[in-house]
Amino acid sequence: MLLEEYPLSDVRAAIAAVDAAVRSHGEEANAWVRPLQTAEEETAREAGVILNDHEWFSTSLEQFWWFFRVVEADDHGGHRQALGQYGRVLAEALRRHRRDERWLEGRQDGAAGARPRSNSEKP
Repeated sequence: MLLEEYPLSDVRAAIAAVDAAVRSHGEEANAWVRPLQTAEEETAREAGVILNDHEWFSTSLEQFWWFFRVVEADDHGGHRQALGQYGRVLAEALRRHRRDERWLEGRQDGAAGARPRSNSEKP
């Protein structure tokens, strides 16, 4: 993803939107995932992975912002390329995470803690 044609204010706004959505998702999803840690072994293991992902994404967002600050300090194509590549890696990790969550959502069957309705609508 080449970011050269986008003003820094647009890039900042896009990263802020991703940051807010990912953090909000983690908070909402943790409420229905935590109780699944006491389910049967496979479901409990996957719930643990999902909860760890939510923590990992917090660190990943900090790294995303770090790449952006590098671009802010020295705005050239190489730095923008690194920021764009990190964004692509993060996006792929988020896609995999949501796939795993959808599998876990299907395993809830009567587990305590209702999944937020908005969670199923997120990519």
